Amino acid sequence: MTKKILIISSSGLASEKIQELENMFKDVNIVQCKDNLESLKNNIKEINALINCPRNIFSKEVFLEIKNTLEWVHIGGAGCEEYLFPEFVSSEVILTNGKIIQGPEVSDHAIALLLCITRNLNYILKNKTLVMPRPLELKNKKVLILGVGGIGSLIAEKLSAFGMYIIGIDQKLVPMNSFINEFYYQQDMESVINQADVVISAVPSTSISNKIFDNNLFGKMKDGVIFINISRGKIVDTNALLAFLKKDKFSGVGLDVTDPEPLDSEHGLRKDIRVVISPHIAGPSDQNRNRSLEILDKNIRNYILGHPLINIVDKKLGF
Repeated sequence: MTKKILIISSSGLASEKIQELENMFKDVNIVQCKDNLESLKNNIKEINALINCPRNIFSKEVFLEIKNTLEWVHIGGAGCEEYLFPEFVSSEVILTNGKIIQGPEVSDHAIALLLCITRNLNYILKNKTLVMPRPLELKNKKVLILGVGGIGSLIAEKLSAFGMYIIGIDQKLVPMNSFINEFYYQQDMESVINQADVVISAVPSTSISNKIFDNNLFGKMKDGVIFINISRGKIVDTNALLAFLKKDKFSGVGLDVTDPEPLDSEHGLRKDIRVVISPHIAGPSDQNRNRSLEILDKNIRNYILGHPLINIVDKKLGF
């Protein structure tokens, strides 16, 4: 039976690669379409696989039109919360994504935000002549990392090289390695978060993690803590974050993601010298596209050959 695979043209998969796959596998029909709803609907009939459909296009309506033939959906990024509407979650369609492979660049960005704060670059870059606090050394400081998957584990590895003491938090047991000094499950985080000099969020956005950083959790952090978020804005109660910033709970806050996104130009977080905000740019790098295309090429081959797919998402857990 011929498999029909629909690839959105913005996926970056070169036409030469698609031709190579078609020449190699005669029982596959690979179709490309533009990344808009009209083009998608014109090409979607009886597809078996859908590759890199933009999150603003993949809807309940689209899914119900192809659910009887659809077997596999792949998205290039790690975040998949917008795709997980009930009808898709309850189906047997396999979802794969770009988790794990975004670890190098996003972990780099988390550390960039942290170093910007500890070395007072936020003061210098904003041309402030006021008296700055003493810069902080990372050596022997404790960092709590929520989410030690593909991104969080690399944050742990890199900060361990800075001499930091690593506390890892996750929903699931993670590989036992030399650079995580203590590990706890997510439900135990409240009892250990007061130890941390730095708290970094690398947790996926799910119903469980939604606004997990709230008044209660911020209140349990030690005074002077540094808070970094490079995962999703919705895991933080923004009003609570601002309220505790005004109470001088934090010596610094680094955000690549916010809720809402972007923040209003007059928002209190933008006006505080202790806060560094980047516009959701942790994901791109000079190598991330290559890794994404390697996963995509491998998964297309595995799908055609009936081999297990890579980076399968547990749709019920959301990652």
